[in-house]
Amino acid sequence: MLKLETVTRYEDVMNCTVGEVLERGALLCPDKVALVFETRKINYYDLNVLVDSFAAAVSELGFKKGDRIAIDLPNSPELVVSFFAAAKLGLIATWLNPLYREAELKFILGNSKAKGIILKSGFQDHDYAGAVLSMKNELPALQFIIDVSARQDTLLFADLLKKGAQKKYTKPEIDPREDYVMLIYTSGSTGIPKGAPHTHWQVIRQGFNYQQSLGTTAADIFISFLPLYHLFGFGALFMSVLSTQGTLILMETYDREEAFRLIEREKCTVHHAAPTHYILALKDDLYKKYDLSTLRIGYTSGYVPPMELMVEIEEKLGVEVSNFWGSSEAGGALIFDHSDPSREKRFKTVGKPIEIMDIKIVDPETRAEKAVGEEGELMCRGPNVIKGYWENQAETEAHFDADGWFATGDLAFIDEGGYVTITGRTKDQINRGGLKVTPFELEKEISKHPNVHEVAIVATPNPVLGENICACVVPAPGVSVTLAEIRDFLDGKVAKNKLPDELSIFESFPRLVGGVKLNKFGAGGIKELAINDQNKQSVR
Repeated sequence: MLKLETVTRYEDVMNCTVGEVLERGALLCPDKVALVFETRKINYYDLNVLVDSFAAAVSELGFKKGDRIAIDLPNSPELVVSFFAAAKLGLIATWLNPLYREAELKFILGNSKAKGIILKSGFQDHDYAGAVLSMKNELPALQFIIDVSARQDTLLFADLLKKGAQKKYTKPEIDPREDYVMLIYTSGSTGIPKGAPHTHWQVIRQGFNYQQSLGTTAADIFISFLPLYHLFGFGALFMSVLSTQGTLILMETYDREEAFRLIEREKCTVHHAAPTHYILALKDDLYKKYDLSTLRIGYTSGYVPPMELMVEIEEKLGVEVSNFWGSSEAGGALIFDHSDPSREKRFKTVGKPIEIMDIKIVDPETRAEKAVGEEGELMCRGPNVIKGYWENQAETEAHFDADGWFATGDLAFIDEGGYVTITGRTKDQINRGGLKVTPFELEKEISKHPNVHEVAIVATPNPVLGENICACVVPAPGVSVTLAEIRDFLDGKVAKNKLPDELSIFESFPRLVGGVKLNKFGAGGIKELAINDQNKQSVR
């Protein structure tokens, strides 16, 4: 029996496949609870049995090493079983967000040439199986639809599990450093989504990056409402927890009171969340009804929240929270080493790069390297970074250079201690009369206004200056705010040429699928809505 104060060391599994990591956990601590979902508790031994049963059934359908199988499920034991089964068969799991609709589904299924899809028809009242069946003639590679729900015209997940329990399957030879185990698609906020393929070694290392940074152990219990098909949830929860024999408390969708109940009931210790989740958790005194005293640590990502919010999280929820940086291409979180545990570093920076990663700050146009403290585009290189996009040579050449450096599109600077501060996106920069304005500085200051709940700065057209600075604001509950008030508040804090020209009021901000990042530039995004806002306040 594995002692709960110990964990599997990365060195022990560095040459393993993803399936072998699960098998190791089942041997070390068979009776340890791996998953809790609603009233079910599944230990490591039983989880591995379920995975083998499903793998045997999928193998009998004719899936071979290298085939793609799409997983279109919310957080659930079925999602976990599907991924591990695919990994054991040498398949490439293609992650889909169950909030995707026909256009996104068709593109990713077609681009990945998925041979099968595992879905839950009826999730949030949407007929997913029906949607896929309607486009099946346009997807010649797609042969199998496996449904977690009961449906006559699909293969049933539960039936395959039962059938596979009586079968054996042959495991293929897998090279952990060369063979892909998953495809995760970028959000596609400004264009067509791009597939980022990751090897077995890369995803295992992703999980241990989080574990080593936080010092979590097999005794830790993680509340899991972040979507596991999103790279934050996948790395920080799925791979980190199940590679080190922790316990994962699964929530299909986020409900703050249910999250509080589960934290109290299961005595959760780790709380990873997007800033939005923390804002919802703190919006009134509901959290005081529950015992959250077991919580101790967690990461947040999506954007850098204001200092005041981070302080409130720690003081009210008791979670020592830190920022980090990551991307689909760079293998999740790669900048989050907070050797300096001070609030100043944990709150205002995303930390330092992990030991296996190189980073640099360059001029976005010339690629000339910037000095310490100078803002530029963040580039990174290392074994966790993908080699290129799935079947997309043009985008690969646009983002990866010959020396393996990946251009992230994020603006940042590095201080003398090596800590990285993210200041925005290259496409965020506003050109107002030839003067470049980075939204991050304005967003940071405006967020301090007592009547502002959330803020995003975008560019809107100006026939003379080229672009206006538009402040998009979600007011605090029960109050309002005007453009004049925001400009007065900023007076003396930022240069006059950076004062917003326009104000657009939102009830809430649109977010990219997964709910972690703001949708600033995509269809229906903040910029589009601000440009078309007929009620914008403007400087006259």
